[in-house]
Amino acid sequence: MTGKQAKISVTELLSLLPDEELNKIARRTKVNYYVKVLDGKSIFCLILYALVECQRNSLRTMEDIFNSPQFKFLFNLDATQTVRHSSISERLSVINIEFFQQAYELTYEYFSTYYNRIQRENVRLIRVDSSMVAEAANKLIEGMNIGRKKDGKKQIKYTVAFDGDLPCMTKIFTNRQCLSEDITIPQVVFDYARKDQNAIFTFDRGVNKREVYRKLSNQGTGFVTRLNPGAKFKLVRELEEGNNRTVGALELIRDIEVQLTKNRKEYRKFSDETFRLIITRHPEDGTEYWFLTNLFEIGVEEVLQYYKKRWDIEVFFRFLKQELNF
Repeated sequence: MTGKQAKISVTELLSLLPDEELNKIARRTKVNYYVKVLDGKSIFCLILYALVECQRNSLRTMEDIFNSPQFKFLFNLDATQTVRHSSISERLSVINIEFFQQAYELTYEYFSTYYNRIQRENVRLIRVDSSMVAEAANKLIEGMNIGRKKDGKKQIKYTVAFDGDLPCMTKIFTNRQCLSEDITIPQVVFDYARKDQNAIFTFDRGVNKREVYRKLSNQGTGFVTRLNPGAKFKLVRELEEGNNRTVGALELIRDIEVQLTKNRKEYRKFSDETFRLIITRHPEDGTEYWFLTNLFEIGVEEVLQYYKKRWDIEVFFRFLKQELNF
């Protein structure tokens, strides 16, 4: 293997998409019903092509791409067919979004098979987090109005499961009740856990409902998260005396098996399920970091490394917003 990775263009990537499978999805979702030019596959590939190749995507940019000889040759389209940006806009406003969901899942499954990470993780580690995206109100039927600012914009919450390469599940929330991560992240975690029973999930301490931790443990789904320092617990047993030994950039104070309180109303009662609580401290400022997991068979360093990899999804969100104008 060479030291440098060979780069592949978006043209080559899109040309690898399995035509017959996309056509099956189109027939199943009836996305091409009464459509002659802007069929589902063409729109799907047009959007992907424009997002990757164009710094600032727009309907007029997509018009230019679709009418270009290169795009028509790549997807075997009729060279005499042309579209206007208004036609693209109208088509997008009524197209069956179920087609895009299934097409993306197909693309993810296909490329994750052929384009693996250079250094594969020994476990199927899924990072889960959310990001808010604001858009002009006239572009959204549903959305959240947050705060006192009246700028004519609504916000949508995207909660994403990310495997380190690609998002493997995404859910969209438009209701203000879904501002809480206790509602949105568990939905994605539990839905994806049904698809991949070997996955281990890592998410931040925005999810703090004890019921979520208990349900994950009871169904055998591994997770790593953080707990607010000072949270109430009942000691079951000491796994390791920390003795301030160095673990990464932190010092280990305690590695213990604990029971957590049931909920806020029953804060004096403890659940039957037990969890692993790793208490660490920053050597310079003394700040404590509490890590919670139901994985007992791996070392402290590995647990902390799993949580550290959660940052990958933050980088992914930043990429979407900076490079794809998300």
